[in-house]
Amino acid sequence: MEVFLKVIGFFGQSLFAGRVVYQWFASERAGRPVVPRGYWGLSLSGGLLVLFYAVGRHNLVFAMSVLPGAVIAWMNMRIRRVSSRRELAPWGVALLVLVVWATWAKPYVGTLLWATIGLTGSLLWSLRHLFQWWISERIGVPTLPLSFYLLSLAGSLLLLAYALYMRDIVMIAGYLFNFIPYLRILFLLRTPRARAS
Repeated sequence: MEVFLKVIGFFGQSLFAGRVVYQWFASERAGRPVVPRGYWGLSLSGGLLVLFYAVGRHNLVFAMSVLPGAVIAWMNMRIRRVSSRRELAPWGVALLVLVVWATWAKPYVGTLLWATIGLTGSLLWSLRHLFQWWISERIGVPTLPLSFYLLSLAGSLLLLAYALYMRDIVMIAGYLFNFIPYLRILFLLRTPRARAS
């Protein structure tokens, strides 16, 4: 079972890495931050696979770091379609209950300091999606604002520290190089071309 979980976890992390690289290259081509087609599909798929991995490992910190992102990715995929957001609520609540129940059955958070670092990273990592969704809803187009990249950078570094402490190779692989594209996108946001658009 452990090998199966790691395969699922690595595959989910590869989808996450793929969507970041995809968005990074599309932004480099455009000379400003853009959200290419397929970004949200890769986010949702990667999120669900890593969530399955985290629940299987009984790790609440990692589960909570990907659950909101998966839900928001689904909502972004639906943003252009006219539909009720109420359809999503029962599924989101059911998924949250499943994650909390599965991780509560066998908790492991380490010391209070590391639990705080992991949960803070998870909170920042999750808040980025809420800011992104709120702004996208306001303008009617899926977009990645400055706050998304700042929260992504801070959250990924804290989650990397927690993953290193936990010695979780799948999560280390997932967060090890995350800061590079986020720093580059933040640099692109400072260019005159990005400010003009």
